Amino acid sequence: MQLGFVGVGTMGVPIVGHLVAAGHTVKAFDLSADALAKAQAAGAQAAGSVGEAAAGAQAVFVAVSNQDVLGEVLRQPGGIFECGAPGAIVVDLGTTAPPRCRAFAAEARARGMDYVDAPLSGSTPWAQAGTLAVMVGAEQAAWGTVLPLLQTFGGSIFHLGPVGSGQTAKLCHQLAFMGTLLGLSEAVVLGERCGIDGVKLMDVLGACVSPRHVIDFYKPQLAARPLGEGPTGLGIFYKDLRAVQELSQQDAGITLPLGEALLGLFQQAMDAGYRNFDPFGLSELIDKGVIKHREG
Repeated sequence: MQLGFVGVGTMGVPIVGHLVAAGHTVKAFDLSADALAKAQAAGAQAAGSVGEAAAGAQAVFVAVSNQDVLGEVLRQPGGIFECGAPGAIVVDLGTTAPPRCRAFAAEARARGMDYVDAPLSGSTPWAQAGTLAVMVGAEQAAWGTVLPLLQTFGGSIFHLGPVGSGQTAKLCHQLAFMGTLLGLSEAVVLGERCGIDGVKLMDVLGACVSPRHVIDFYKPQLAARPLGEGPTGLGIFYKDLRAVQELSQQDAGITLPLGEALLGLFQQAMDAGYRNFDPFGLSELIDKGVIKHREG
């Protein structure tokens, strides 16, 4: 299959290599001469422009830095929409806001092209090993075409629904990742302020429920919804969050932004009478508006 690849970059080079190794012809374009040379070393043909990479390709992968640049390479004169062949599939590997993604898809359809959002999770070593996680939003026909291509570099591939669904999942991932990272960061600061080595603390957390095993516990509880009172209620965690506040302020001499925010949210649940509610039902309380952001 003839493919185009626009915006090679660090992650794109091994992806191009996997596509070429699977027997596909890849025309790649990047503004960086160094990135383009690496793509050539991985087996791609160098294109002199976005349009040249897209011309004649059955699928055009785009891996650019942000959604504004994505809009440019799609819409510019001599860009993908102008030079791509009817029936070609545009595959967005970056992170794009779902409304913008759906707008791009509508423009693609108006030009007789398909559009797939397939944002990635993982790092360059994952790309090199072909084990990236790929979250896909696509119509069924396009999904059937792109799946074998995605399988060349993806270890876990999820078709989540129509266009925009992959981007929604990626943003959910980013929210969970950054929340976890911030929580771990505050835990490290608190532990080290109180005399515990941060690396050793990571070993402790890795052996406990937080954060490695939360999904193992959470997934079956989600499947069992709706939840009610549980053997371990929210009140236990509220008590612990108050203890965290006392420790951080009195012993460590710091304020933990996430810890304070969590305490405020759990306080709302306490005030609303959910002291004995199952902690894995927090999503239900968020959905009902029982716990929410309050100005001031």
